[in-house]
Amino acid sequence: MGMQNAHLAIASVPIQSWGCLYDQDAALKNGTVFQDLDLPFFAAEQVPGPLSAPDPALDPEEQKRHEKILEIQKVSFMMDDLRLYLDTHPDDQDALSLLKHVLGKRKLLLAQFASEFYPLTMDCMAEIYEREPASACYCWQKGPVPWEGACC
Repeated sequence: MGMQNAHLAIASVPIQSWGCLYDQDAALKNGTVFQDLDLPFFAAEQVPGPLSAPDPALDPEEQKRHEKILEIQKVSFMMDDLRLYLDTHPDDQDALSLLKHVLGKRKLLLAQFASEFYPLTMDCMAEIYEREPASACYCWQKGPVPWEGACC
């Protein structure tokens, strides 16, 4: 029998429904916004404490930067998980409403970070140029790059 006529497997995947959501901290820690999708393969003890606590040896400015990046990571994770859900449930108004809220919050956090430290995305660069059209600064070099330990 040739492989063209053989059925190796038939997948049966139930349609996800809108349900209880984790808050941003729990979502990032558990790897999903949706509590119904948090199905560990084995029982494991939960690790208490923050996801990534700043090093106490850091100066206050670096600790503040670390905390703000962590907040951006949390809201960005929620945005990505909601976008994936909406890819298969485009008419879900609860999900769309929450996505709109999360997008606004993320935009605000990115703008605040860019004004206090340095831009993280090209959208942040565009906002800098909109506020200061005469700016000749290509601002990426102002901040440490992720492979230098800048990200949480």
